[in-house]
Amino acid sequence: MQKGFYRFYPREKWINRNVEIEDSLYSELKRISEKELDASINKLIDACVENFKIEDDKIVYYKKPKDEITITRSIRLRESMWNKLDEYKRDYDISLYKLINMSIKYTLDDR
Repeated sequence: MQKGFYRFYPREKWINRNVEIEDSLYSELKRISEKELDASINKLIDACVENFKIEDDKIVYYKKPKDEITITRSIRLRESMWNKLDEYKRDYDISLYKLINMSIKYTLDDR
């Protein structure tokens, strides 16, 4: 592969699933997608999951704001990212909904 293509991922299967996402997190991803980055919301969520790590079995939960609503959305992630989430779900007994929202929150907070 040529040096100029380092920023692209190897071809991989993308999988759709329905997941509840907190509206404020989704709205911020939508704003970033429309105003800042040349990336779809799905690709931003995929990057958030890739960035997300549970280190040393330390899980830091955040409290969902009291009036926050969640909306079920169909999202598309690379198969390897779904596998990562499934592994975390199995190892730490945390729902996919919480894992995805945590990954988005941590990535947004890390900017």
